[in-house]
Amino acid sequence: MTIEIQRKIAESFSHKYAESELNIELNENEFKLFEKGIFAGSMDEKWNIFIVDSSIFFARSWTDNCIYKIGFKKNNRKTILDNLKVSRDELLYKSADLNYDTNMLKKILEIYLNRKDLYIDQRMNFSLIQQTIQNHKAYYESKSHIGSQSIELNLSIYDSLIISSSEFINVNGIEELRRNTAKFKTNMNF
Repeated sequence: MTIEIQRKIAESFSHKYAESELNIELNENEFKLFEKGIFAGSMDEKWNIFIVDSSIFFARSWTDNCIYKIGFKKNNRKTILDNLKVSRDELLYKSADLNYDTNMLKKILEIYLNRKDLYIDQRMNFSLIQQTIQNHKAYYESKSHIGSQSIELNLSIYDSLIISSSEFINVNGIEELRRNTAKFKTNMNF
């Protein structure tokens, strides 16, 4: 993607937006990823991410609709992502829930930065789950949190594993997970 196209997309960011503070610290290597730019290689990749002037822009790869704009400040060898603006142009983006949008951006950042500390799904913040994760952390360091896309999806995956491979797989705490998550609504699909 050329600099001219990036600038055109950045300039198209809506004058209607909602704002939130992020206060996310990036090290030099993490910030270099955004300096280089992240550009979708196929329609399966959802975001083009790049810097224009002093903001990071997140545009949908298949429409070039600019959804997120993040201001940042450089401080020695660190960069602080401080101000998030989320498009509220209803023709380009339908969400009106700033909390949802902020959490979604944090999940996107976690994926691209390979971090696990930016978004914590409170539905999964139960002591039994946390204790189980800690007890088995050495065995699955790279899988130390449950995805928040859907509790039902996670339970379905566990059920499939248990049914198809019960002689090999034991899911510790599955019944407690079912009981503890039954009270939550399923409107937080990511």
